[in-house]
Amino acid sequence: MGPSSTVLIVEDEENLADLFGIWLRERFEVHVAYSGEGALEIVAEESIDIILLDRRMPGLSGKEVLRSIRESDDAQQVIMVTAVEPTEELASIDVDDYLVKPIEQTELLQVVEAAGLVLTYDDQIVDLLSLSARKAILETNFDDEKLKQDDQYMDLVLRIQELEDQADTTLQYLKSDCQVDKLVRDQRIGTQPAEPPPDDS
Repeated sequence: MGPSSTVLIVEDEENLADLFGIWLRERFEVHVAYSGEGALEIVAEESIDIILLDRRMPGLSGKEVLRSIRESDDAQQVIMVTAVEPTEELASIDVDDYLVKPIEQTELLQVVEAAGLVLTYDDQIVDLLSLSARKAILETNFDDEKLKQDDQYMDLVLRIQELEDQADTTLQYLKSDCQVDKLVRDQRIGTQPAEPPPDDS
């Protein structure tokens, strides 16, 4: 296995940030920032692969930090971590996944490991997985008819269709053998644990 991914935890609740760090340090190189300003300082100095980003913080908000990160054009996976339930606005927020507190250790590890795996794919597949994750979260939280009336959601669907049309055999492999839906964490969306996979023994 290659070098582990580098994770930046951005969380103004210091005890929670430190707890996330403890959970992740066995498998990842971890940096912690207790503010948006501190996060941008670390991003400027370190090579960060995955960012766990609190949405609501004093000073720079998670959305402001996200905007700055995306403007840098680095290929980081950004997972928004928040106590706020997702709204239709998620369709237009450029995050790769969305976790709602409280978060279990197993769930956090699963999502961060999946983000590290996504980083090994080419840009087209990364974009598709990010958009598909947001679509899956929205469809879990909102009625289909309501979503179909939302322009941001429908734009998301169109962008996914365009990427699928453009994708090569790599995508077909992912869809058939690696199950994109699992990579975008359908199995952990919602409050109930996922059903265990079939026993293939």
